[in-house]
Amino acid sequence: MLKNTFILVFLSIFLISCQTGKEDLKKFTDDYVQITQTLKEKMKNVKKRDEFTAFNEEKTKEYENLLKKYEESPNLDGIEILRSKILLELGKMDEAEPKIDKVLAGKPDAINEAKMIKINILIKKQKYTEAFDIFKEIESEVKDPDDLYNAYFYFALLHEDNRVKKQYSNKFLNASDLPEGQAKNRYFMYSNLAKVATLESDLDKAREILKQGIADTTEERPKLSLEKQMGQLDFIGKKAIPLNANHWINSSPLQLTDLKGKAVVVYFWAPWCPPCRVLLPTIVEEYNKYKNQGFMVIGITKLTGKYEDDEVDKGQVSEEEELKLIKKYMERKNVTFPVVVAKVNDRADLNNYKITGIPTQIFINKQGMCDFITSGSGNIPFLKERIKSMLAE
Repeated sequence: MLKNTFILVFLSIFLISCQTGKEDLKKFTDDYVQITQTLKEKMKNVKKRDEFTAFNEEKTKEYENLLKKYEESPNLDGIEILRSKILLELGKMDEAEPKIDKVLAGKPDAINEAKMIKINILIKKQKYTEAFDIFKEIESEVKDPDDLYNAYFYFALLHEDNRVKKQYSNKFLNASDLPEGQAKNRYFMYSNLAKVATLESDLDKAREILKQGIADTTEERPKLSLEKQMGQLDFIGKKAIPLNANHWINSSPLQLTDLKGKAVVVYFWAPWCPPCRVLLPTIVEEYNKYKNQGFMVIGITKLTGKYEDDEVDKGQVSEEEELKLIKKYMERKNVTFPVVVAKVNDRADLNNYKITGIPTQIFINKQGMCDFITSGSGNIPFLKERIKSMLAE
């Protein structure tokens, strides 16, 4: 009798817990969808750096509050999947990954959704090949267009294999059902295909791809970016353009002609730029590894009259204070390679190299010739391989 009573009590608790979990999952899902949609609408109006900073602060607050609201909810697969998604949005991959791994180990009903989160975590951790292997298992079954084309976007830009880059760039360009938020990224695919053609030493094909991209792009800024990339093709195989800025940190004034015989990366960056901050540790690591083997990095940044980095936000500052803050940031990040700083109105180096965004890396070979130009922080394995290749020449 006592045993039966215990079983009944246990089943009652279990059923109540399941019902509570289902109710929480529905509420959690509704709240997540509403917050995410609101943030997407707000993101459309973000144009300036300070607006982006404010938006990220709001996004962090909204998602952290949402996690807190449902922190006592049962650990059902659906709830853990939502928690993992939000942690991923917050950049907390080390917290998201064990949660989603646990869900995947139980082979949930929503296994493809869980695998998609795992793929995105691996992409954020720059484990592109591992992410791609999982994606190939579920590509034909991905229902959410945003998930599908986000994956296409990242594999096109970041996979180590140029064949994969070309395949997914073309899949993206040929898609007939691109979501509104993804359609604006078509120009990245043209840029990417042109970069691959450049790496394959087919500059004519690169120009042809960029011409097509320029004709296909209506927005002014992306069109300008492709036009400047077209102009950068004229630098390949040519003598590197002399630098103009003249306030040097960590070095007396240098010119690229002084560095013939060395492999050089000219690194356009800024402390306020989040992708630059992602790439900087790798630049520092590679410089320290190879500086005694004929490798040099020259950083180029520019005063803006404002200052912000990952720890400091000073707003408007004088030229003298901004220089001091840049030096402090470099010391904090162990930057010992030479950095040249342009004044607020000095865009000569940016214009000479046709820079439209940072970070941008100019690779200059031992003969002092421009070897390759690339932008963005994502493909760190490529950066490392390119440096090794130039040093081996």
